[in-house]
Amino acid sequence: MVLPLTAAALTYILGIAILVRAWQGKLFSRFSFFYSYLIYLLGTGVIMNLVDFLDGRHYPLVFWLRFLTLVVAEFALLVEIGDHIFAPYPAIRNLGRLVTVAMTLVFSTVYVIPSFYLHRPSSVAVLDLVMRSAVTKCAVLVALLVVARFYGVRPSKTVAGLALGLALYLAVNTANFALAESYGRELYGPIFSTIGPLSQALCVLIWTVALWRPEPDMEPARAVAAPREFSEPLPNRLGKFNTVLTRLFRK
Repeated sequence: MVLPLTAAALTYILGIAILVRAWQGKLFSRFSFFYSYLIYLLGTGVIMNLVDFLDGRHYPLVFWLRFLTLVVAEFALLVEIGDHIFAPYPAIRNLGRLVTVAMTLVFSTVYVIPSFYLHRPSSVAVLDLVMRSAVTKCAVLVALLVVARFYGVRPSKTVAGLALGLALYLAVNTANFALAESYGRELYGPIFSTIGPLSQALCVLIWTVALWRPEPDMEPARAVAAPREFSEPLPNRLGKFNTVLTRLFRK
């Protein structure tokens, strides 16, 4: 019980530090959805703990409502990460959104939606749905990195840190939910309730490092080189140009 509480406290401390740093550096407009997501994560966590303290009967409902809304919000977080990866490149600026939406639709159609038609207990169905959602997000992140590498796009360390934190959180959660579905609440329950807060604390720790001194998005490579300086005097160059034109006209 001590380890989950310590991890939860670390998440709140680091999350508040990120928000204070963003306020000092006026970064809210740059990563607007990410900071909104973080505020929602911390705020609803406080509400959830208050509900548990005042009336524990409603805690499971509040917990799952919060968890499922965060699961949905993480898809929008992927869109923002994709936007920043390709932001400096006007020709492919919307490519990140296209990849995110396309991969989400494909995985939802092939992998997520079919789970609704399986006849299972509701608790198992929720665990499986969350696991499949996490797998879909991991696939979207991999696709974004593959496309970025194909186009020679190198994201800034800040954006890479946001993606890494989310990827580790999703990977650990995928394994955690898969094990919970396989072994059941009685056997795996204590481990499940410990791994979740730890993965969240690790994710926020990586975000703290990435956002503490945020880098600007990478600048695109110059398509046209700057004009070179000519060391030869202008009269001499004009004379040579005139000679070339005279020869052309004589032909």
